[in-house]
Amino acid sequence: MRKWGILGALLAVFVLSACEDGGHFLFPEEVSDYSFEEPGAVRYLVFFESEPMPLAMHEPASGSFIGMYTDTHPALDGRIIAVHEAALGVRHCAFMEVMELGGAFPLLFVLECIAEQKMPVIVVLPPDGGLPPSVVWESLLTETARAFSDFPTPMFAKFLPLSADTRMNAAEYIAFFRYARAIFAQHAPHVAFVWSVDADFEGYMDFFPGELAVDWVGLSLFLPGNGAAPDILERVLGFYHTFQREQPIMLNLALSHFSTEDHRFHVSETAAALGQIYYALRRDFPRVKMVNYMDVNRVAFNQRDYRISMDAALREAYRESAAGFAPRGLGEGLVRQPIRSAYSAHVEDGRVYLDVRTLEELGVRVRGRVQWVDGVRRVDAAEAGVGVVIRDGQVWVG
Repeated sequence: MRKWGILGALLAVFVLSACEDGGHFLFPEEVSDYSFEEPGAVRYLVFFESEPMPLAMHEPASGSFIGMYTDTHPALDGRIIAVHEAALGVRHCAFMEVMELGGAFPLLFVLECIAEQKMPVIVVLPPDGGLPPSVVWESLLTETARAFSDFPTPMFAKFLPLSADTRMNAAEYIAFFRYARAIFAQHAPHVAFVWSVDADFEGYMDFFPGELAVDWVGLSLFLPGNGAAPDILERVLGFYHTFQREQPIMLNLALSHFSTEDHRFHVSETAAALGQIYYALRRDFPRVKMVNYMDVNRVAFNQRDYRISMDAALREAYRESAAGFAPRGLGEGLVRQPIRSAYSAHVEDGRVYLDVRTLEELGVRVRGRVQWVDGVRRVDAAEAGVGVVIRDGQVWVG
């Protein structure tokens, strides 16, 4: 057992070192003109630091992991990761695979991840035909957890992601998820458990199993590539504000460049949106600690093709977009996390007017005059005695 613990620690170091600046990305960080603000706007995003928070399992203290899922098989010798990365020109920290609960464990995939110094992210789907009776839950989950336990490398289990295919009610889902988390904690304690939901799944909070059953939370977005980046990221905000104080967030993202709805390729629009979205994620969503691109063809399923690997312009856009995410500080400890306020600030003539609800988020008593500014009740930060700094087009409090 001791040799497995040492091996796991070494693998964690190797994975992180492969993701550090200087050895991880092949292209310099792009300069983007993307901003949430329209020209001449006076609203700024507001950020502040949390109280010291414990890092979640496999969470980097700063920066974010870049991951990938592909349903294509570009090589016959099984070296899918190496060939895929060579085609994209990007080295990733994580790769994703799918298995069925109680089914065959993706052994070759995990071995390749270890050889290539990647963290495996394994999506565990319900068995075909739905969950069995609760009397066999333990044996089913123990068998799966023990398969994970054979490989003490940092791993993620994206367990029973909520989607339109989910057939359980909320009570059944929560009971099973909590039971599964307990089994994994006993047999595969090195596996970070991820509760995840498709962005179109309504009422997802009814299915949340609670903080004790979750290490990370995840959100999946499958989107047309010709939408405006701010509109696309609006779909992330509610989920982001709900969980940013408690768990690191894993975002699974796919942008379509072709649709049989209009029989058009949207390569240029997708390339632009890809750069804008990744830039905004780095800049404005600091609690998104892993971004996995879903390089999949779903034309037969929903008339969209999400592959970026098959087009030179999309590959170049992805290379540039992936730069700058390198994580640092993987491990345990207390870290102050950047928290994004749900309410913007108004900046005019060098004065910063904070929404009074931002002060409530901070637990700061409202002092000074409350004024209606830009249609919102605000206070002048200087009058209220609140220290602010304008940095890179953002307002940082404290």
